[in-house]
Formats: sequence, C-alpha cells, structure tokens
Amino acid sequence: MDLSHLQPRVSTSTSSAFPPHRTQIHPRMHFSTFPPPYYRVDRLRVLVAGLLAVPFLLYLVSVARGTHLTSRIAVSHPKGFCVIIDARATASRVHVFEFLNDGRIPFVGFDSKGSVSLSARPGIRALAAEPDRAGASLRGLLEFAKGRVPRSVWVETTVRLIDNGGLRGLTQELKRAILESCRRELRASGFLFKDYWASSITGQEKGIYAWVAANYVLGTLGAAPEDTLGIIEIGEASTQVAFVIDKQHPMEVSRILELPGRTYKIYSNSTYEYSQDITWESLQNVWSSNMLMKSSDYMNEALMSPCIPKGYNHSALQPNSMGRRISSTNLQGGFNACRDNIRAFLQQKDGCSNPPCHVLPRFMPKLQWNLNTTKKFFFTSELFGLIPSSSLLDVEIAGRHYCEDPWDKLKQEHSVIAEEDLSKYCFSSAYMMTLLHDILGIPLDEKRVGFMDPLESTPLDWTLGAFILQLRAGPIDVTETSSNILGSEMITYMSLFMVFILAIISGIIISNWNRPKLKTIYDLEKGHYIVTRMPR
Repeated sequence: MDLSHLQPRVSTSTSSAFPPHRTQIHPRMHFSTFPPPYYRVDRLRVLVAGLLAVPFLLYLVSVARGTHLTSRIAVSHPKGFCVIIDARATASRVHVFEFLNDGRIPFVGFDSKGSVSLSARPGIRALAAEPDRAGASLRGLLEFAKGRVPRSVWVETTVRLIDNGGLRGLTQELKRAILESCRRELRASGFLFKDYWASSITGQEKGIYAWVAANYVLGTLGAAPEDTLGIIEIGEASTQVAFVIDKQHPMEVSRILELPGRTYKIYSNSTYEYSQDITWESLQNVWSSNMLMKSSDYMNEALMSPCIPKGYNHSALQPNSMGRRISSTNLQGGFNACRDNIRAFLQQKDGCSNPPCHVLPRFMPKLQWNLNTTKKFFFTSELFGLIPSSSLLDVEIAGRHYCEDPWDKLKQEHSVIAEEDLSKYCFSSAYMMTLLHDILGIPLDEKRVGFMDPLESTPLDWTLGAFILQLRAGPIDVTETSSNILGSEMITYMSLFMVFILAIISGIIISNWNRPKLKTIYDLEKGHYIVTRMPR
C-alpha cells in the first residue's frame, strides 16, 4: 500500500497530544499517590518497632510502680494497718491494728477509731466435720476488718490467721483441710496474704508474744534486760511464762529476740495442765459425778456448781450417764465457794497444802520462785475488761459481781458478750484469784495484773506482740502478692496490649478485604488509562 500521500496531522491543542507511556518516562518523573516500596518498608519497620516498644514501656512502668510499693527498697509508710485473726476452738476473734511506724518501736492506737476487735462463733474446731466451711466462717470477721481499713490500703494491709489451740487434737489431715479452706478465703479477701501466714502457734511462741505485748504496754520494751518484766499469762487453753534470762544462762527453752537497738534472750514455756479450760472441765466432771452419786434415781438433776452464775440455766448431756441430762441451774453461786473448789483441786493436783505452792516452777526450771521473784513478773488473763493495770482486789470485786449477781441482770448489763463466755466469767475470776493469791502468794494490793477486754482492742492481748514482731521482722514486698513472675498488673497491661494489637490487625485485614482489587491499563486508541475492578 502506498502511504506516501498520508501527512502527519499537527495540532496545536495540547490536550490532543499523544501522552507518553510510563515506560518512556524516566523513573524520577513518575508520579504516584503510593509511596515508593523502600519508603513503605521503612514506615512499616517504624510501626513494628513502635508496637514492640509499647509492652516494654508498660513493663518498665509496672516494675517502677512495684519498686515504689516494695517496702524492702522504699521507705515504709509511716501509718498503716494490720489484721490478725485469733482462731480458737469455740470462737475466732479478728484484731485490726492501726499503727504509726515512725520510730524504733511502732506506736499502736487503741481508741475506738483505731485498733479494734470482733469475736464471732463458731470456732474453726466446730467445723471439723465440714472442713471446707472453715473459710466461710471468717467472712464476717474479714468484712468487719474491711470496714475499719481504708479501701485504698487493702493491698498493703497484711492479714494473718493464727491457730490458737483451735485445731489441737485433730488429725493432720483435718488440720491441713481446715487451714487450706481458710487460706482460700484469705486470698480472696483483698488484703495482702501469703499461704504460710495461716498457721498454728506453739506455746513458746505465744509466751514470747505475750511478753512483747505486756512490756510494750508498760513501756519497758526496748529497755535494758534487767528493767523488763516477766509475763505469766493465764489463758483459756494454756498458761504461758516468759522472762528475760542472762545470755550465759544455759536454759533449753529459750529464744533470741532482736529489736532495734536491743537483743534479749527470753525463756518461754507453756503448759496446758493449769489452763482455765482444763481446770473447768475437770471440776465439771467432779461436780457431775458427785450429783449422779447422790441422786441416781432422777433423770434430771440440779448441778449446784458455785462457779456458775446465780440463776444460770444450761442443759447438757452428761457423759457415761445413759442419756441422763444435767440441768445446770445454780441458785447459790458464790465467789468464795468457787475459790475453795478451785483451791482444793489445784492443791490436790500439786500435792501442796501450805501456800505459796510451787506450781509454775515445775515448768520453769532453774528459777527460784519466791515473793521477790513475783515482783519481776506481770500477770495477764484473757478475762473481762478491767483496766490494764489492776490489783487482785479489783479481781475479787469483779468476781463477786459475776458469781453472785442474778443471771438476768448480768445478761442485761453485758448484752454484747456472748452468753457462753459470760457464764464463765465467775469461774475465770475465781481461778485467777486462787492461782495468783492462794497458790503463788501474790499480795491482794499488787497492781501488776492485766486483763484482756473482750469488747475493745486490748493492749495486753498476745496478738499485739505477734503484730509488733511481724512489723519489726521486716517490711513486706507488696509486689510478691501474686504467684506470677510479672505480677497481676503487668498481666493486665499485656492483655490490654494484645487486645489492642488484635484490633489493629483485624482492622487492617477487614480494610484490605473491602478494598477493591483494581487493574490499570492504558488505552492507546483512546489515549487514556482505564481502571477495571478485578474479581477476588
């Protein structure tokens, strides 16, 4: 074909100019709304590095906050709270201590707004048949503690459970089951708790705690050893004796106690033989046997115990009596008669008829017991609320009130005290008078007798000593409350970060999925680009 007659058409219109193909343009002249590949790679690297840096920064924040809360590194808070649960056989008592830790020995407040206590029944021993319910029995006590401790410091407030003879006599399997049930409840309480903080206490430890509590209240804790007082605590389940001895004194039952600026070597021993509970049960058996021998023809007998408050009525099944019930209705309660019964029992038990008798020295070896020795001791009892420093005359007055006033009057005047506890106050006061005055020969006007108040937080409770030694033993690492290595807060941060990352990835996937797949071609005939949607 002859194409020579064809002439190129020249147009002055720039719009009709044939556009150059992309391959005809130098790469530097390319224009695109998309960044070059190397720029996209760099931006992706920055994004990935930023995302990886977020959990690391969160970890540093968590560690820094934990370090701030860790009292082993930081200075401990000057004010704080501590919760101790005294778990007994028949009842449990929670003590909430408020303290100022700004000196060698912490200052503990005992006003109604500071340190307080509450008792609740049943005790952990009563739940031996259902050990899994032991923890639930503590809920009321824990709620009481939460109401006294500001919520903001719950995580820094330690809670401990001390078995004070409540599990004595049970099998090891039952003890473990009951304590584990209590641990589960304490872990969920919101307070700072470790599993080994729920444990049983030995008689020696209780004696040490009672010694610390008494000397703290008397202002002699931290003084020279010769200026401290020994302690004889006449408890319900046991009797403790503790006093400072010479460091060279070769005594077996002793313990080194280190306090800021002072070290003591303390002899501490405990006996169940002269506890109030053992003596009470023994006398009850004697009274019941006497009544059964005198009137064996009646199914219901009157147990005329002088140590039961006048008019108190309590029906109990008498062991080995073929179902016979003893009605403990006493119309002749008397303080002097109760003392006579207890004195006769203790003297017969000890083989001593002329006081002062050497009862306590039997478990206090190498200590010469005489009147001068007693002046170095302070005597406490888990009893009614007399002032911390009373005389035995005060005990006698209180004892006559609890033994000889009508039962209805006692219930009305002491309505906040459980009736079972109130019914034993007559015996407890008579027992203390008998042991200290009639047996050990302590003068009636001696004002070195302290009492535990069942209604208020009491300075002379051994749990105070346990709290002080716990605080002095060293600060608690709050960051170790979780069994996880990173801690619960770090796990929360990581979880939130993972959710954040998953949300971003999901958004990118959804965005890419919804974005249409396009194909761009250049139409040479029409002189422009054509964009077409490609099927997925």
